[in-house]
Amino acid sequence: MAKYYDLTKSKWVQEQAYQDGLLKRLYGSNLLRKLILAWLVRPFFTKVYSWWDYTPLSKGKIERFCQTYDIDLSCYQDGPYKTFAAFFKRQYQDDQIKLWNSQQIGAVAQAKLQVYTVDETLSLRIKDQDYSLVDLLVDEPLANLFRGGMAFLYRLGVEDYHRYLACETGQVRLRRRLAGKLHSVRQLAQDHYPVFKENVRQYCLLDTKDGFPVIQMEIGALLVGKIHNSLCAQLEAGQEKGYFGLGGSAILVLYPAKVVEVSEEINRLSQAGFECQVQIGQVIGEKICLND
Repeated sequence: MAKYYDLTKSKWVQEQAYQDGLLKRLYGSNLLRKLILAWLVRPFFTKVYSWWDYTPLSKGKIERFCQTYDIDLSCYQDGPYKTFAAFFKRQYQDDQIKLWNSQQIGAVAQAKLQVYTVDETLSLRIKDQDYSLVDLLVDEPLANLFRGGMAFLYRLGVEDYHRYLACETGQVRLRRRLAGKLHSVRQLAQDHYPVFKENVRQYCLLDTKDGFPVIQMEIGALLVGKIHNSLCAQLEAGQEKGYFGLGGSAILVLYPAKVVEVSEEINRLSQAGFECQVQIGQVIGEKICLND
């Protein structure tokens, strides 16, 4: 199983993988398993498989889940929960999220974060898979805006808080939804499939108040019921942008070249191929364009 570095606790953590045995079987090399997986990654299957979690019959899962992942329900504002799905989209108490200031960049989600550089050919290598930014965005002129820039990839485990924040303040210039499959975003799936190119995803292009463009993309995953995004024409850094339905998922934030600088520790661990556990709102770097 994968391990990541928890920045808040300053220690390495072995990931408690949810349904790990099932996913290992599904993402094996057996031909029959591949045929089964081809059906399971369709959005229709997610709706059918997760119906139980939207009923009161699923309420008993909540206590077991909290014990397994050490979740303190007193930190959240909207309990008690009538279904597991309602628990999954739980909302923090207002004092639980501390935000970054206007010269900093902050974590938009509680997640496992790794940072990448978009090279001059508009390619980036994620978990031993080569991705073209053009393929991810399905828009070559738009991709060109981020040549040489930074890509922040947040992988949300099933235990993480599944609401997320806007990365910057600015005007939403473009929204796009791209249909696709719903692979797991865990390493075992990425070993076999170009997950972030194949999965359902939504993104918006933001013209920030600081004068540079930013893209924030939400990526669906196996058993994620839906991506619920705000449709505001104007976003404020740190405001809630949306939330995911059931399951793990991911968020990709793109900055142009020479705009931001990630913290030394996150950069060092990312370069070594490791993810860092970050908390929502945590400072992860600064804007260097404001210091010129």
